[in-house]
Amino acid sequence: MSETMGSIIMRLRKEKGLTQEQLANELGISFQAVSKWENELSSPDISALPLLADLFGVSIDALFGRGGAAPVPAAPEREPAGGPELPWPDDDTLHAVLFEGRRLVGRQSSGDRIFSKTNVLFRYEGPALNVQSDFSVTVEGDVQGDVNAHGDVDCGEVGGSVYADGDVDCGDILGHVTAGGDVDCGGVEGNLSAGGDVDCDAVGGSVNAGGDVDCGDVGGSVNAGGDVDCGAVGGGVSAEGDVAAGEDFRSNLKGKKKGFSFELKL
Repeated sequence: MSETMGSIIMRLRKEKGLTQEQLANELGISFQAVSKWENELSSPDISALPLLADLFGVSIDALFGRGGAAPVPAAPEREPAGGPELPWPDDDTLHAVLFEGRRLVGRQSSGDRIFSKTNVLFRYEGPALNVQSDFSVTVEGDVQGDVNAHGDVDCGEVGGSVYADGDVDCGDILGHVTAGGDVDCGGVEGNLSAGGDVDCDAVGGSVNAGGDVDCGDVGGSVNAGGDVDCGAVGGGVSAEGDVAAGEDFRSNLKGKKKGFSFELKL
């Protein structure tokens, strides 16, 4: 007994490793439509047949159970000598990205799969110029330029700035630091902004933190969601918790709460 179109579609779909929802997404239709095909409640529209044939790698005759031979696959297109064209300049920056086949993917869904870049660690040994990563980054050495990561950053000294969605754990940083999490580093010549706690040496600019701040001298102001314990502060200090600062401290205390106190170190 010959197969029906519904049973052929089901068999080819399973051979391809696709769910009904994934097949529907490829065709731009609802998964209920695919279910109706496979249960012989309806048939694909004629315009969908070429798409199905191309997706399964068979002829349209084969979808009707006529045993048509699969089309001879075309020779793959040759990539340019440098590989697929990528959306960044051809410089010395280290890029860590994720591909699905030859397609550059990001934090979006593909069928019922979700790509979570923060679960991947990019580890590099030796000095680097610039680092641009869709993952957490560990550089076992110094970075001469900037570091930009959609995760945590762990490295030696940084000659530029650091931008991270997660925590930052580095040596001295000659530029700015912007982190979604905690920052634990040496000295920072620019401004420092962190979603969590800050533990560092001297900061040439201002410090903004969602948590506690424990640092050396600060050239600018300090704004903290928790306690502040630092050296001399060139600007004002605004904190939700206790404040201990050095001799150049100029009070600009905001959001005082019961029990708020600070110590002026002279």
